[in-house]
Amino acid sequence: MSTATAATTATRDADDVRALVRWCVERGARGSGLTVALETGAGAGRGLEATRALRAGEGVLELKLASGIVDDAKGHPESARDAMKEAPWGVRLACRLLQEKKLGEGSAYAAYARTLPERVPTSPIHYDEKAIADVQYPPAMSEIREMQAACRKWHETLREKAPEALGDAYFDYEAFANAVGVVHSRTYGVASAEDNAGYFRVLLPLADMLNHGGDIVTSLTRDETTGELTDMTTAATDNIAWSTLDAEEGVIQFAATRDIEEGEEALMSYGERSNDHFLIYYGFAPDNNPHDDCVLFSNLEHAMVWHSVAHPELWDGPEGEIREKAANAAYDEVTKALEAEGSADAKLAAAEPRLKALGAGRIDARLLSAFAAMYAGTEASGDINGPICGDELKFARADIAARCEQLLAQMPTSLAEDVDALRSGACVDDAERVRFIYRACKKKILHETLDYFKIAQ
Repeated sequence: MSTATAATTATRDADDVRALVRWCVERGARGSGLTVALETGAGAGRGLEATRALRAGEGVLELKLASGIVDDAKGHPESARDAMKEAPWGVRLACRLLQEKKLGEGSAYAAYARTLPERVPTSPIHYDEKAIADVQYPPAMSEIREMQAACRKWHETLREKAPEALGDAYFDYEAFANAVGVVHSRTYGVASAEDNAGYFRVLLPLADMLNHGGDIVTSLTRDETTGELTDMTTAATDNIAWSTLDAEEGVIQFAATRDIEEGEEALMSYGERSNDHFLIYYGFAPDNNPHDDCVLFSNLEHAMVWHSVAHPELWDGPEGEIREKAANAAYDEVTKALEAEGSADAKLAAAEPRLKALGAGRIDARLLSAFAAMYAGTEASGDINGPICGDELKFARADIAARCEQLLAQMPTSLAEDVDALRSGACVDDAERVRFIYRACKKKILHETLDYFKIAQ
């Protein structure tokens, strides 16, 4: 892009943003202390930043929900509403966006639609097979393929059953996929109560310019003898959150969660999620995310099959059935303990069948207990019905280390190679850079688990 073209684009972008702000104010928006930054860093795109020092708890933005494009059946043409009821939320909102874009300047949301990107180039919705292979992490590769297949299926379904829902994208699958990628990356989930009653999704102008500020790991403390993690300190980098929702008035308010300095970017947490969620829906991957994880086994059955292949001598004959029962019992006991703990993380783990490494040498307790229980009754272990002893844990840790080594060996590049590529700027574009960060984070988790469990044996 030439300098003149870039300047023209920047001027048009600034004009569109100013028009959007006026449009929002005309529809009841109120704000103080924030402004739109057209560039928040080296190619980072738009964001919001503080125009003055802000105090923790200070309200900074108030928006009418009516200024957003809401995931509501009434927004679609009447003839398309039955089909929309069956569609995923991303498809429904993508269709709403396409319908408004077809109206052009006649749309009630024209000022907003002009500021939305045509596509999110880093979104996996656009990956070809080479890019999918570049991810190197089978669970995410499968999820990306499933998302792409679902997107194509819904485009075909709507062409047949509700063509009016597609706006100008009836003959243009790429435009449809672009819209799905945009709404995936910008949609707010809003609930009218703490128990998620009245939950709905909405594309919300101005608020959707708040970039992600997630938790980061600031320090790790380990036992000097065993290497076991004794403390992990994290810090939140977000500084804005939506504070209140007046469902009756249809107003959502945002406030500072801590003191913010003038010129500091306003950041909002998109949730305590793994990098899988951020890659699939937002097209980015945080490089220091304490909530990231790596799947070792798809479920307990998968773990037991793997164990029986690794140790056939333990599973031959009637003892195999006994070990299976012991593993299931240990798994169930830990699951119940997680459910009883009551924390959001514990409940999520208990509801998730996949067994994961969690970074910094942490492991799903269900997997460690199940593997240890499989050794009950063997030589140098405790009684088959007795408590798990040290040797059983040692064997279980060795198995987890072996699984990590196996998964690392299956990835085409090493962690060191990925880090070197990122440091040298070898990635050809932002999408490839995101993939390299994503897969490097998975390998880092496997290496951390492997290193700790080798020490602990």
